[in-house]
Amino acid sequence: MQEKEFRLLNTMIHFLAGSNMTGKSKTLLYYGGKSFRNERGFRASIFYFFIMFFFFFISISNWSKPNGVTTIDGKYKYYNVGLQDQFTYLEVNGQIENVSGKDHTEAFFTMNFYDKDDILLESCRFSVQGFPSGHKRDFYASAKYVDPKLIKRFTIEFDGEN
Repeated sequence: MQEKEFRLLNTMIHFLAGSNMTGKSKTLLYYGGKSFRNERGFRASIFYFFIMFFFFFISISNWSKPNGVTTIDGKYKYYNVGLQDQFTYLEVNGQIENVSGKDHTEAFFTMNFYDKDDILLESCRFSVQGFPSGHKRDFYASAKYVDPKLIKRFTIEFDGEN
């Protein structure tokens, strides 16, 4: 049983830490220099490893903001917004939810990108068609090229309806 656990843990360490590390440095990194022969210490190490792994995934899951971020006027929420560098322009994809209480045939939004000093880098507009109250819709926008590394935050604001 101990040999199987060792192989499984060693595989996970190779995956997470990279295969460049030697067995000795892995032992020191994850087990404080303790021998694998100590079964109780080995099992405790696996437990601590999974605890660290669990908290790592919790922090990553908070990045996606599952509850949505409210627009400036508070009547819409956006989710899963992603930027993709297309070399000559930025592609923006995400979802937006209508919590305004009003149905829209077509709704218009402006997205503003800011740098670390809160200086406006670029703006782009997008529209969402067939947008009833309480529904979520996917959106797509493209912006003039800005280096994505410079963007520290963005806002989305409602511009009007058609």
